[in-house]
Amino acid sequence: MKRLVLLCLSSLLAWSAQAQFPSNSFAVRSACPGSANNPSTLESINVDGSLTLIGTVSDGNAPLVLNALGNDQQDRANLYAMNVAPFTLAGIVTPPNLYKVSLTTAQATNLGPVTGPPPAPATTGPTGILYLTLTYNQTLNFIGDGDNSSSYFVGGVSFNYNRNIFFPSASTITDFRFYVGQVKLTPFTTATPIWRLLDVSDPATATLINTFRLQTQAYLNNITLLGQNNNTGPLPSGGIQDWVFDPFSGNLVSYIGQDHKFLSISGISSSPVAVTTTPTTPLPATQDIGAMFSDRQGGIYAVTADVGTIYKIDRLTGNWTGKTYGSALGCSRGDAVSFADALPLPVTLTRFEAAAAGATVRLSWATASEERASHFEVERSATATAWSSVARVAAGNQATGQQYAATDAHPLPGVAYYRLAMHDRDGTVTYSSIQMVRSAATATVYPNPVRGAAQVQLPAPGQAATLELVSTRGEVVRRLAAPAGPASLELPMADLPAGLYLLRVQQAGTTTTTRLTLEN
Repeated sequence: MKRLVLLCLSSLLAWSAQAQFPSNSFAVRSACPGSANNPSTLESINVDGSLTLIGTVSDGNAPLVLNALGNDQQDRANLYAMNVAPFTLAGIVTPPNLYKVSLTTAQATNLGPVTGPPPAPATTGPTGILYLTLTYNQTLNFIGDGDNSSSYFVGGVSFNYNRNIFFPSASTITDFRFYVGQVKLTPFTTATPIWRLLDVSDPATATLINTFRLQTQAYLNNITLLGQNNNTGPLPSGGIQDWVFDPFSGNLVSYIGQDHKFLSISGISSSPVAVTTTPTTPLPATQDIGAMFSDRQGGIYAVTADVGTIYKIDRLTGNWTGKTYGSALGCSRGDAVSFADALPLPVTLTRFEAAAAGATVRLSWATASEERASHFEVERSATATAWSSVARVAAGNQATGQQYAATDAHPLPGVAYYRLAMHDRDGTVTYSSIQMVRSAATATVYPNPVRGAAQVQLPAPGQAATLELVSTRGEVVRRLAAPAGPASLELPMADLPAGLYLLRVQQAGTTTTTRLTLEN
């Protein structure tokens, strides 16, 4: 649980030379300290880990602090989240509100309260004149994610707190239950979830839940019954801090950072059952996990709550894949989310250059890392709108990147545009920035000097052209129209007097001139 009282989440993101961040990802974050309740900002996360501010999240003019970010695949214009508030005893039973947040303006629309799960049954704990039994049922406003069928899944707990009036340290929590709640986003009718009791009969899961129960009990034992939180002791930690929907299995999964456990919940829309395993390659940090999200290929990302490092883990085992991202957000609390088509790009491109080199164009590029890349294609256009491939190079898939080069042996005359298409093995294509090259390519005449007829190699093979042969007196003595297709054509000159001529070629909106000599 992302801490029952919503601790300060250091949800930090940054570029790493070892991998790129998933595309189509977003974050809400509230600057530390958490006690200040600074308004959340909504930001898009770029593939290099940098951030683009969308705006401060507000309901009208009222700023909000949000967490438990989720999305609806049928609604590409908005995200969904719950509001957070300072921790008080009264706040435990006050449900959070569900908000729809615009990805364009960061304006939030209140969809109503996410009411808590059913209350705990009659206490099985101590009773009598020394005890006051308080029943709590709470929606955990830090756990939430959307699935692939327009549902938003939240977590909730209910329990009895058996307070010893004279000896608070003797107070106990009993009948502790964990629930999975489902809110239908499309079509939306209510923010009240359908709550389903989580089966925690798996021994490893039961141990996790019980540890969190004991921590919560110790925390409540140091709070007065007058409603104010005067507790200066440690906050509850461990347990489920966040979860993420895995579209491949249909499960909700969570990495338990304090204990290095991996929890998977199946049957989330019917009868949820939790199973906890121990990863053989755990994360290198022992901290609560403050946020989790995924990409299209089944990659799961876990963000440590205290330091904010992002780790990529295996969706089935929870094993750390070795991919680690740095820190750029600074200390904040909040959450991150990716749409289902989010994709970690196969190539980290650091450079793409195109430059004229005599009658050719030299192309070069470099990568910092490659993973699952298929090949590169250099594409060319005369207008920067319609593109064709001029070179294809296989990807080396070097973890540390490498250098590449290609040549356009027959460039367009005048101005041409180049871009690099990076192809993933699954067919996904991403593009570099566009480079402009001004080529000095001209028609080639051979033999030169000419006897009888000249062979003319056009500067832009395959495109229609007009040829004009001009005498030294400026007269056009011969004109030819070449249809699109031929790369060269014959220019008859046997009937012309010997001497110096200029061959003017109009092609692709550009005119080039070549000097030639006719001999009899």
